[in-house]
Amino acid sequence: MTVPAATDIAETLQDEAIEWMIRLSAESCPADELQAFDQWLQQSPGHQAAYAEIARRMDWLERVAKNDAAVRKAALRYRSEPQEHAGRRWLKLASAASILLAVGVATFSSEGWYGSSAHYRSARGGRETVDLADGSRLELNTDSEVKVRLNRWQRSVQVVKGEVYFSVAHQTERPFIVTAGAGRSIDIGTEFEVYRQGGQVIIAVREGSVRVEAKQSRELTASQTVAYDPNGDFIDPPAQFDIDAATAWRRGKLIFDNRRLDEVLSEMSRYHNVQLQLSDRKLADNKVSGTFFIDRLDGNLATIANSLNLTVRYAGSGKIVLARH
Repeated sequence: MTVPAATDIAETLQDEAIEWMIRLSAESCPADELQAFDQWLQQSPGHQAAYAEIARRMDWLERVAKNDAAVRKAALRYRSEPQEHAGRRWLKLASAASILLAVGVATFSSEGWYGSSAHYRSARGGRETVDLADGSRLELNTDSEVKVRLNRWQRSVQVVKGEVYFSVAHQTERPFIVTAGAGRSIDIGTEFEVYRQGGQVIIAVREGSVRVEAKQSRELTASQTVAYDPNGDFIDPPAQFDIDAATAWRRGKLIFDNRRLDEVLSEMSRYHNVQLQLSDRKLADNKVSGTFFIDRLDGNLATIANSLNLTVRYAGSGKIVLARH
């Protein structure tokens, strides 16, 4: 599921929300005006979202654009004069709205100060591909989530959870920064993967180079991998980690090379709404190698069970147990 960017608000609703913000900022806002605003707000969730977004933007302007006195006076501090002619009052209102709209274009566009933001998620068992305005591409693996912010000076992505493959359009003047856990990765023109796995973060580079900054800093080139823990300390990446195997999910596959059975079941369960369990903890030490298709869980389990002389039991309530014969 993809959550629309804040900049996707319909222009008409955005204009109306700006107008209401200016009208309500008057020193003495009539009761009928407040009632009309409430009626407008309750017309649809879209109206509420539009006003909330404009309010958020104006709050940001208040905090960071302190020297934009003319705009703030026009857009935030407009006051109607008691004896002012109605036509003159609305002329001021229209002028203030025009100024605010103009500032909005310059400030909140993807190339402006504030830029644009978006929030993307992929469902369990699903994948999402996101093409950014700068030409970069994000591929979200199962049950993953990112927050994206693009502005004039920087492109940033926060990996909230899960696994994401980045194909970055390099721009020297606008760095591409990925934060995950206690560290961040800065693109130097590349394709790389970021995987938040439990409490650790794994960075793997396919092409180009990436500078990873946690408590210390390391620069990775093609086929190199690094991992860090929740405190930002670098740790050893998973044994026998291979970039091709790690990103096989992009082709709908999972590749294991002499991996522990419990790790294999944990990885497979990421893509399905089931609990994969072992009847005996001692079975976890069994090793699994092979290529499996993500969407063929039953076949995968049957293949593993046959190779290890186990049986597959469907226990109900979304549980599948591998046990000895």
